[in-house]
Amino acid sequence: VKMFSSLKEEQLDRFRANIFTEFFARSQASQDLFKQSQTRLRYIADRVLQSSSDMFQKNKDETLDDLSASGLRHVGYGIPIELFGPFVEVCVEVMRPLIAEFPNSCESTKMVWCPKDRAHQLPEKEIPEHMMIEGFRWSIGLTARVLVRTIMDGSTAVMQAIHFDDSRRLRRALADAPRVERFVWQLAVEVGSQSISPLFWALRSGAHATAKTMIEDILTIRADRDNYYFGADELFKYQPNVADNVLREAPFLAETLLDGLIWRSHKSQDNLRPVIYYLKHLLQDMDEKMMLSRALISYVRFDHPQTIMHPILAFSLDLLWDKLALRYFLMDRVLTVFNCIIFVLSECLLSHPSMLQYSMMPKVVFGGRCLVYTMGFLRLVYWHTVEIFKSYRHKALTNFHGLWVPSYLTRGAAMISFLLTLDMLAMITVEPMFHCMGQGVATFQCDAWTDTMSLTYEILVTIGVFLYVMLIVEVGSISIKLSEYRVLCIHAVEQILLCLGVVFLVILTFAFAISGMDREVQAITGTEWSDLGARMNTLIRLAFGAMDLGALQNLADESPLLVLVILLFMMLVYSFFFNLLVSQFCGVYHSLAADIKGHARLARGEIIIETFKAVKLHRWQKFMNALHLDQKVDFEQGDIGLAGGIKTFEPALAHPVAKDQIIRFGGRTEGHLPWPEKNEAEEQSIERTIQRTIQKTLHKMLGGKGSKFGSSLGTSDLDSSTNKEASSVHSSEH
Repeated sequence: VKMFSSLKEEQLDRFRANIFTEFFARSQASQDLFKQSQTRLRYIADRVLQSSSDMFQKNKDETLDDLSASGLRHVGYGIPIELFGPFVEVCVEVMRPLIAEFPNSCESTKMVWCPKDRAHQLPEKEIPEHMMIEGFRWSIGLTARVLVRTIMDGSTAVMQAIHFDDSRRLRRALADAPRVERFVWQLAVEVGSQSISPLFWALRSGAHATAKTMIEDILTIRADRDNYYFGADELFKYQPNVADNVLREAPFLAETLLDGLIWRSHKSQDNLRPVIYYLKHLLQDMDEKMMLSRALISYVRFDHPQTIMHPILAFSLDLLWDKLALRYFLMDRVLTVFNCIIFVLSECLLSHPSMLQYSMMPKVVFGGRCLVYTMGFLRLVYWHTVEIFKSYRHKALTNFHGLWVPSYLTRGAAMISFLLTLDMLAMITVEPMFHCMGQGVATFQCDAWTDTMSLTYEILVTIGVFLYVMLIVEVGSISIKLSEYRVLCIHAVEQILLCLGVVFLVILTFAFAISGMDREVQAITGTEWSDLGARMNTLIRLAFGAMDLGALQNLADESPLLVLVILLFMMLVYSFFFNLLVSQFCGVYHSLAADIKGHARLARGEIIIETFKAVKLHRWQKFMNALHLDQKVDFEQGDIGLAGGIKTFEPALAHPVAKDQIIRFGGRTEGHLPWPEKNEAEEQSIERTIQRTIQKTLHKMLGGKGSKFGSSLGTSDLDSSTNKEASSVHSSEH
């Protein structure tokens, strides 16, 4: 312990720099394993010292757990255990001169017995240095032995196949797996109290070919005469975040995972094909308190319109929407619609001076505005306060231009709702019934309420109306068709805002340019071009067609040059920017047309996720019990299948299936026996024989002139396979 605390930063730098130089010189093979940058190697050196220090200072069980976890990572890295011995010796040799530099007050050369083993003598002044070296040797050696044991226990054939990213090697490794443990071999390797998921490691390490094979193997339905074997339950049990891991590390495997959760019959009747969606784990999370599955949330948040249109995802979202989410969504939006109606009546229609002349009307308006600020404003304040507190508590934050804001505010409806809250808060500060409270309860005009307040209040009311309507528009999500149109409008609004920004810049530019034409402006008798504000007002009316073009006739007689500038402005705005806006609309439509349903389903998926925050646990359990996912579903009449699925029908030509998706085996049915594996070599040999037969038949039919035609059917593949066979025979003879 004294040694580790005495090491200075300069000595630590020398240790970090020398350890790998010496190690590479002693073991050439190690250079192929440590290809990282110097900063990464320095980090590894620090971890070596930390692990050695933990042997003396930390709890034994905690230290062993940390080393076991590190050893399992070394299994994934494919580190040979033969390198640990030389590495330990290098660490000791590099540390020896550093310890020799420590100050030593003892000068005695008296020979004393070594306190460690009492087997040899050495000078008394060398005792501290000797004990530090031996202590470091013991601690780092013990660390290496624990890692070696962990690697030996965790280096399964499956992990070796992942290291080489070899799918065939993986199949050979699984050939000996008992059929009841085949899934676990691919999902959990345990050493002591630590475990690692081979599938997760394959995704994390980039062994995507092996990962695809593992997902397909786990989600393949196998059957003997007694039992069906399907790994969906084990997959989500051992790796509940599998969907998120796949989408982060290998997005192209997203549909592979979903395809494995669907069984389709190879038989059809009345142009319909039986289908079973094993969607239990796309609905119910493994943690029942979370209710909605993390897998489904991950697919929605992945925000990919093609993926969300996968049949099992579309079916799951429609089921959640129709049976549960729609009710809560409408309950929330009905209250929003009611608040909007009260807002419009009390702020816009009934507050008109002609309406306030009636004796009861001021009291009605007063009551309506009280509802606006209680049911509307206070409800929004409460909801946003709770959401902001949860976001900061759970660190659910997003960096928005350098400012960390709650992540929920990045979604459309929540952001509009927050803006409406701020708008209503500003309205309260200039609310006339509060400023005129001293002159009566339902008084809306008084000296305290100034003209500036009146203008500000009108602007805020106008903004509030637009924000309320934008919130209500989300009700269109009850229909996919309406949701599609809403998605198009949202994307079109972005282009409109860009166009308006550019047009405003052009208006500002021409207004400044005209300001420099003093001689021409002074020749004009009208007031439309008298100052900068009037010029901008006139140009805005010209840009949006709100000005009579006949007024330009008089302007042409007074200042022809100014008319040319105005015509240039109109050509630029009308002929270029507005036509460009139309072409942008066409581009938006064409870019979204192919995936518009996917975008609509993504929008609905986000609404479902947000709506589920209001769903109670008992209501969710009632919904899940009504689906009867714990009951087995028949594949066909008399063939009792697996639990966790829902059977439905789809058009027979939607997803053609040529053969039974269930791999069935005869023979013994004990669970400890491995599955009989099909001989791939035989299948390839049969395929080559069929290719040769087809080519010979075509050659005869075409009278020997079909060589070119035959080559298009796989002659090159046949030649390559023949060459491989010849080379293998040649090598076997030698």
